[in-house]
Amino acid sequence: MNLPEMFSSINDVEKSKGITEILKLNERLKKRDLFLKEKDIRDIMETRNITLKAQGRLELDMDILKDIVRELAYSPYINQHNLVESINDIYEIFHYIKNHTSDFLGDEKIFKAVIFLFNKVYNGSTELMKGKGIERIVNNFRNGRELISMEDEEGDEY
Repeated sequence: MNLPEMFSSINDVEKSKGITEILKLNERLKKRDLFLKEKDIRDIMETRNITLKAQGRLELDMDILKDIVRELAYSPYINQHNLVESINDIYEIFHYIKNHTSDFLGDEKIFKAVIFLFNKVYNGSTELMKGKGIERIVNNFRNGRELISMEDEEGDEY
């Protein structure tokens, strides 16, 4: 077996394992009348692969993706119609911020800031998160402020 075939085989196993891990989260989603079909999870996994490749990242587990699914299950702004798109968008936002803070921030800090802004400030708008939310978190990091600070550089509230 040559090297590309080996990597392809490993990737297939990882995809299958990832699908199984995410399917298990349907128990939590069910409490809010939400559900991920296998097709949805394949879409999420494809977006994950595209995002990681675009950001030049390697991820050895599904922890962040599972955290996103778990947390969005309780968001008042998530419904069956926007569930998959929101998972994909939050995943992309997370990794964009991770890259733009040069990995100086832990996953948990970034994740908590993203979820807080998504739910409490931008009322579930991934469009606002992709613009203002990312900018706020990255600027707060660069200026030594708390990631979810409500003030801008001049001390004015956002």
